[in-house]
Amino acid sequence: MRELTDDPVYEMLDQRFPELQLDYMLLSAEESPAGEAGHKEAVLTALRLMNRRSRIGNLLVFPPITADPAKMQGKPVDPERFFAENGTILREGGVRETPAPGEMCYWAAFFDPPYGVPYNKTDFYLLNAALFPIPLKKDPLQIMSWSGDFTNYFDQGNEWWGTALWSIYDPLMQRYVIIGASLTD
Repeated sequence: MRELTDDPVYEMLDQRFPELQLDYMLLSAEESPAGEAGHKEAVLTALRLMNRRSRIGNLLVFPPITADPAKMQGKPVDPERFFAENGTILREGGVRETPAPGEMCYWAAFFDPPYGVPYNKTDFYLLNAALFPIPLKKDPLQIMSWSGDFTNYFDQGNEWWGTALWSIYDPLMQRYVIIGASLTD
């Protein structure tokens, strides 16, 4: 598994979203195992590669990121819910599903970091269209949400704001997108 450093999404993140405080990593899914094992490998690869970055979240100085794979626990996430505004979706019959208490949704992680961001809904959808360009319907995406106790990456967010780590496998693009959220004030 390798980072897709030449992907234009990275340039977009640098130029159009410099104040975005989430961590994004794009990885090739070549020769990765299927299912949860592939997601786990992608997350561990991303955490290892983050050590090469000059910034993680809103930190310019950070300890080396370590992880204990034995403690990793992932659970599937419905794509519709993952991309939904405030993580809330309306099901048939008018049943509204909201995130569980204490669970961070992608929408909130994007829009509500400790110091705020100058981005709007259009920006959110623009970035995600670049990350997941095919198809317009997000059903083929396989998304996992990971527990927050297997790596020191979560130390900053556990102090106050919260944490989240998602691995998204796009079978049409043959890649993983890892999105991490762990910030402090």
